[in-house]
Amino acid sequence: MSLDTRQTVVLCGDMVAMLSDKYLLPKTSRLPDQVAAVLIDEMEKGALQPGDMLPTEAVLSDKFGVSRAVIREALSQLKYEGLISSHQGKGVVVKGPEGRRFLHMPELEKYDVTDMAQLFELRAILESEAAGLAATRHSHQELTQLRCHLEAMARAVAENIDGTLPDFEFHKGVAQASGNRQLCALMQFLNQTILHMIEQARNRSSLTAGLPEVVHQEHQAIFSAIEAKDSAQAKQASFRHFCNAAQRLGLAIFTKKSGPLKHQD
Repeated sequence: MSLDTRQTVVLCGDMVAMLSDKYLLPKTSRLPDQVAAVLIDEMEKGALQPGDMLPTEAVLSDKFGVSRAVIREALSQLKYEGLISSHQGKGVVVKGPEGRRFLHMPELEKYDVTDMAQLFELRAILESEAAGLAATRHSHQELTQLRCHLEAMARAVAENIDGTLPDFEFHKGVAQASGNRQLCALMQFLNQTILHMIEQARNRSSLTAGLPEVVHQEHQAIFSAIEAKDSAQAKQASFRHFCNAAQRLGLAIFTKKSGPLKHQD
């Protein structure tokens, strides 16, 4: 979002909030969502500190060039997330990211290479542990579902079609088979967030002869270990799969510093 770089000091109550003079909102999403996103960004950058008072609705309406109804809806979103609180007679107080009630991840488009590498590290940690749990906790029905997703991926490879959905469902099934609802919910949120990245990884694999078969074999290894109730092997196979997937996207993970993969000349 483009901002006018001129700064102004807005006095609200007994606190001072530093905000950009004007905000130029793109027209790619709902206005309340855009306003909320800008204010969150100001909090994360430190321009809005916990304890600061937000400007009045009238001032914010002028700054963003939107109606007060839009501002009210944006502030309602931030309050629901726990980022601000309202106090009668005092106004709206910033609580900041520390007050957030929900896990928040920025849009994938905002991620740089290091962010993406760290995201893959997180996936590798969570999914390998989930695979280990799934090996000892899976039910017959859950194993059958995993086999169905694996077979769907095999058909996608054989017919040279997109296998993103069965890939997504396979990993979702592993999470469900872990028997840990909290882990399952977190992984489902994470994978849904980066579904486009999964598709991108599979598209890159399809461009290299023989690589889709290799990717499928990695999933087969995870399934076989779960089926054999071999927790250690399931964790290892899953961890290896995500390290390889990151490498296929040009990402270095679990190195001294995660980020872009450095190619040797």
